[in-house]
Amino acid sequence: MEWIKGSFNTKEGIRIAFGKGIPDNPQCIIVLVHGFAEHMGRYRDFIEFLQLNGFGVYTMDHIGHGKSGNIKGYVRSFGEMIDSVNQLVQKAKTENPNRPIYMFGHSMGGLITLAYGLKYPDNLDGQIVSGPALGITMSWGVRIFLSFANTIAPKLNIKNPVSELICRDKNVVEKYKNDPLVLHKATISLYYQVFVKGIKFVNENMAAYNYPCLILHGKDDKIVNPQLSDDFYTKCSSKDKNIKVYEGLYHEILNEPEKDKVKKDILLWINERI
Repeated sequence: MEWIKGSFNTKEGIRIAFGKGIPDNPQCIIVLVHGFAEHMGRYRDFIEFLQLNGFGVYTMDHIGHGKSGNIKGYVRSFGEMIDSVNQLVQKAKTENPNRPIYMFGHSMGGLITLAYGLKYPDNLDGQIVSGPALGITMSWGVRIFLSFANTIAPKLNIKNPVSELICRDKNVVEKYKNDPLVLHKATISLYYQVFVKGIKFVNENMAAYNYPCLILHGKDDKIVNPQLSDDFYTKCSSKDKNIKVYEGLYHEILNEPEKDKVKKDILLWINERI
């Protein structure tokens, strides 16, 4: 299936790289939102699965990620990330009128997806999140440091510490480590905007969230505590909500040996609603 690459500019003038692949007469459109430090190319296998099952896919590299933005690992605000995703959603809706639109987000992309659901409660037909980054282990001292450092040196880079913990498949870990488009360091601003301001926004407003949603998490996730997904599931106001926690799986459930089971669960949930 043809994969079309392109770009658009945010209202702040930042160039965003995106890709799309639409089968003939798609059943629905999936807007795929990738996680922290990665890029849309890491989802090729999942995208092909969705396309083979009759779903069109739109995806993008976040600001400061992959081939988007002017400074690697830098974003000025969490709100800009949400709004750039909305531009992609609007593009998908314009090009596919009267098609259901769903959003899938992993990790930081899951956080952005849920934040999108709070900011734009009427734009989609439903959302799926995988290991949403609703919290990370961070002392008050680190939180204060990030806040202070973001004021005086927002473009200072610090190391991305998560590579060994993403999943149990060592080949995936090695590819991640050697991927030139993966951020092996990121700016103070990106860490602060996502893991302080973004998490705060979603956690303070989760009771207002009401999209149909499927929440997925690996029970042995070493990066994001699965209890956070359970808390969101309990506290959000959605009438149509489901949660699945997979025994033994780490953070990147779509890259674990059991990924086919995860993909089938996603497919079943979407098909039940379209």
